[in-house]
Amino acid sequence: MIRCAREDRTTLATGDFVSSVLGEEYVAPITDSMQDNWEESTPSKPILFLLAAGADPTASIDEFARKKKINTMKVSMGEEQEIQAKAFILNGFRDGFWVILNNCHLSLEFMAELEEILQPKDVEVHPQFRLWLTCEPNNEFPLGLLRIAIKVCVEPPRGLKAGISRTYQTMINSDFLERVEPYEKWKNMIFMICYLHSVVWERRKYGAIGFCVAYEFNTCDLEASMLFAENHMNLCQSVNVPYQWRALQYMVGEI
Repeated sequence: MIRCAREDRTTLATGDFVSSVLGEEYVAPITDSMQDNWEESTPSKPILFLLAAGADPTASIDEFARKKKINTMKVSMGEEQEIQAKAFILNGFRDGFWVILNNCHLSLEFMAELEEILQPKDVEVHPQFRLWLTCEPNNEFPLGLLRIAIKVCVEPPRGLKAGISRTYQTMINSDFLERVEPYEKWKNMIFMICYLHSVVWERRKYGAIGFCVAYEFNTCDLEASMLFAENHMNLCQSVNVPYQWRALQYMVGEI
């Protein structure tokens, strides 16, 4: 009936119907934790993140590695970085650190070799070693590596609530909330920046309408904004001067 009378409201009404009949968990945003991905992986079974625009799991991997007290080595693929990447992987076999290879779609030939590299003969691989890959969808990606890898699809969440929820589940933890005193002002600042982040993400569907240029304000921008706010508030607190709101607005909203 709603589809006949108000087709534009059908999607929202469907969500409300599913929520009331099956439960809230069926419409809540899904966020796989790094813990789940790590538990499913093995030294010879890498974790492959298939990225959409504006998504970057590197910071979440680093944060999880810090909790596990494991070092990470990163390589941005392309421009003949294959030698460095292979060296890190072989050293990781020996020392047990994690290797993160970003933008793997730029080195498809090396990706074809990875299946053989990850299954070495007569080499004892440290059980702590893990390989994390990030890649944009590409039809030429080697099927052998896809077959053995754990595939994780990373897409920007849909809706303000889902966007803020994703950020708080992946980036914000109890330690992060206690980095700056007074905590209440810092928590408000975090929420404000996360809210702005979700708003701009949602605005992408309208293209450049209302903006000078189309811009994603992706995860790296969010992290940079958080870092600037943290440093600025700590500095003002240490020298006992008021927060410079114009500076914060300029750095986060314009720069």
